[in-house]
Amino acid sequence: MIGPMQATFQTKIHDRSVYPALDALAALYGRLLRRLFVDLYVRKRPLVECKRESIARDGITARYFNALATDLKAKVKAAEEAHRHHLAHLRGQIQSTERAIAKLQKQAKALASGKGRWATLAPQERAARRRRVRFRLHQKKRRLAMLRARLEAAEARTGSPPICFGSRRLFHRQFHLEANGFASHDAWRKAWRDARSQSFFCLGSKDERSGNQTCSLLGDRLRLRLPNALAGRFGRHVWLQGVRFPYGQDVILAALASGQAISYRFVRKNGAWYVFATTERPAAPITTSRRAGALGADLNPDRLAVAEVDRFGNPVAARDIRLPLQGKRREQVKAILGDAVADLVAWAKGAGKPIVVEHLDFREKKARLREDDKRYARKLSAFAYGKFSALLMARAAREGVEVLRVNPAFTSVIGKVKFMARYGLSPHAAAAVAIARRGLGLGERLRSGTARPLPARNRGRHVWSDWRRIAPSVRGQRAHRLYQRSSEDAPGRGEPRSTRAPAASRPHGPGCDGLAWGPGCDPPARIVGSTVRPAS
Repeated sequence: MIGPMQATFQTKIHDRSVYPALDALAALYGRLLRRLFVDLYVRKRPLVECKRESIARDGITARYFNALATDLKAKVKAAEEAHRHHLAHLRGQIQSTERAIAKLQKQAKALASGKGRWATLAPQERAARRRRVRFRLHQKKRRLAMLRARLEAAEARTGSPPICFGSRRLFHRQFHLEANGFASHDAWRKAWRDARSQSFFCLGSKDERSGNQTCSLLGDRLRLRLPNALAGRFGRHVWLQGVRFPYGQDVILAALASGQAISYRFVRKNGAWYVFATTERPAAPITTSRRAGALGADLNPDRLAVAEVDRFGNPVAARDIRLPLQGKRREQVKAILGDAVADLVAWAKGAGKPIVVEHLDFREKKARLREDDKRYARKLSAFAYGKFSALLMARAAREGVEVLRVNPAFTSVIGKVKFMARYGLSPHAAAAVAIARRGLGLGERLRSGTARPLPARNRGRHVWSDWRRIAPSVRGQRAHRLYQRSSEDAPGRGEPRSTRAPAASRPHGPGCDGLAWGPGCDPPARIVGSTVRPAS
């Protein structure tokens, strides 16, 4: 049974008569939030002292102050997390740049000596290539110095958390008014003030009526309690008529009936106000079983490769779900990923098998790919991958599908060597097979049981040590080359088709693990479309 998950639903406020009250409350909320930030993180004052002073001075309730403190704590935590990721990203860029410099230095040395694969080049062509390599090497060294300076400056940061209320992008636009569409500095100042007061938060609690003391949903009306500082202008309460959530209305009503906490956030976008309701939604009981097998999902910038395996780890189906994300807006990216996740979860629910995905940090991956393939690295989006994970976990919890996260180490290499040529799979589908098998806890040996045993000095090593050794030579190679190389360690795999044992003589069973057909292994199979057919 999966525990309850946070669910957020939104709706638009169509009653524009309440917009002036919401604007005034947002302006007060933003001003108090910035003042609390200064008191807590600049002046280092205790939270209790700030709460007592703010309630008496600003005419707000204790629940309003608790909402301010909670909202500010989340912003500070996000800023600190972003700073840590920025440091890790810089370190990853430095490491990848250092590797590129070492590679270019080695190449320049080989060109200067004229040995190896450069010996056949004409002297003029070799000199031209050497100049190009030296130029690239110079630029890489410049970039390395710049990255190290950035890292040193980021590590030396002290003081309050780096938060800019209103966004840094809008703040810097005041220095180029005409280029950013502002007629004057007063026009920019108005946009700046609006950006700093475009939302407010109402913290919920299960001990309060309707799950929230400040904002309560009563039928199709939302009652918002105003602070004493605004009660003289707009009254004690503001009633929002005709509030209904297009999606999640049943979840909100169930939370009200069970006395759960419901938090509300009001946000102004393009001149209209929206309300977001957040509460806990109970998850459905798990209906999938690992004993039936698993579905491995390999997420790539342009596709979602999915492979279904049985309980023995043999692939039975594979399919690519295209993800045309490049050049799309965030709303379009979310819609495309939502359709792919719905397809994946429906497949897993119908098969009764859990979903296995990689637990990846794409900031580090993008930093590494920058030196290997710039075109591929540009396609990576932290938003897309983070949104995919969130959508998958939410939908799987609703449908009762178990989701397993595994270490991504060497899954693409394992897929290429062990499954790509063997089953006629694409590199992404083969990686999905390796991911699914890892989720089931199946073996990942480079050698099979019929191959020559390892020396005694190597038997205590982890199974990934072999994959780490061959990974540099495997990445980027074609399927037929991997098939030929794997045949050297697998008896019968390199023989002509006419001299091999017939497929029917190789029985089915769980012993099939490795490059060779061990005792009780499946015959080779070929995947056609989304089904697997035994080889004839």
